[in-house]
Order: sequence, then C-alpha cells, then structure tokens
Amino acid sequence: MRVTFDSTPAPILYAQDAQINVAAPWSLTPGTNTLICVLFNDVRTNCLTWPVAQTAPGVFTVDGIHAAALNQDGSINTASNPAAVGSIVSIYLNGMGPINPAQADGTLVGMPLPVNLYGSEVDMPPENPRSGITAVPLQQTYSGPAPGLIAGATQINFVFAPTAGKTVKSLATGQSTQPFELYVK
Repeated sequence: MRVTFDSTPAPILYAQDAQINVAAPWSLTPGTNTLICVLFNDVRTNCLTWPVAQTAPGVFTVDGIHAAALNQDGSINTASNPAAVGSIVSIYLNGMGPINPAQADGTLVGMPLPVNLYGSEVDMPPENPRSGITAVPLQQTYSGPAPGLIAGATQINFVFAPTAGKTVKSLATGQSTQPFELYVK
C-alpha cells in the first residue's frame, strides 16, 4: 500500500483498515491543488483532489478534543494526571509550514534542530467569549520542530498558568487550529 500526492510517495506514519496517516511531501506548491491517491497492489483507489495551503496547523489529540500532551515530568496529561499550575506542558502539532534548513520527506528531526519559518502562539480563550475579554497568550519556552519525530511535526512547550481546578481550552495558532483541552489541578 502506498499514498501519493501528484504521484510523489508520501511517508506513511500509520495504517490500518479504516485509517492511513501520512506526511505530505515538502514538494507541494501552496495555492495549487494536489491529487492524493491510495495505491493498493499498484492500483489507484480512493483518489481525491485537495487544495495545498502553506500552513494548516492541527494539534495532535487523543480523542479529537483532548491534546496528546505531556506534563513537565514527561507523563501523559489526563484527567487522573493533570498538569500543575505554573508547570510546563508540551503539545505536538503538524501543518506549521516549512522549516529551515529544509529536510527530506520522512526525515526524523535531529541536531542541530531546524527552525519553523512561521511562529506560533498558545492562547487561553476566555471562559465566556461574550465577556469582551480577549484570549490570554501563554508563555512559550520552546516552539519548533519536534526532536526525534518526523520533519513537519512541531513541539510547543508552554507554561500552564490558568485558574486551577478546571479543564481549560487553549489554542495553538500558526494561522489557526481547533481548540483543544488540557487537564489542570
């Protein structure tokens, strides 16, 4: 089984009967469309045409809502293992656009670390959007390619400083991405 973008093979990250996760090739041109095809035994199936964007950030989640996040001690952030207020939390995302120096498709990020060409921000939206209070940016301690992961995966470490005792929504933005939730004690 292979997945291609305009006939260029994409690195496969995960595959099962109902899901295939791939990394889009770096050679795609923003502002154009790409033909994405799944090939099984060299026969094209399930082709679709999709627009190519420079960035399309998306936070990795465990269930579509809760971020696949690590607490400062390296443990997984869950309801039974929340982050402490003032601690550093790490989230992972893709779609942050090009990195410098450029990396080959499927390359794992090593040292020296490349850098993202576009910045990021992690905000804590207000609990009541109609209150007139704007989102509060959280202090980032690192934002860039995720060491040891495939080039195109980004890691953002930030100081978690919301009101204790609540599940809060945070937003990582290059352009924009879906809100996600973290647990805090």
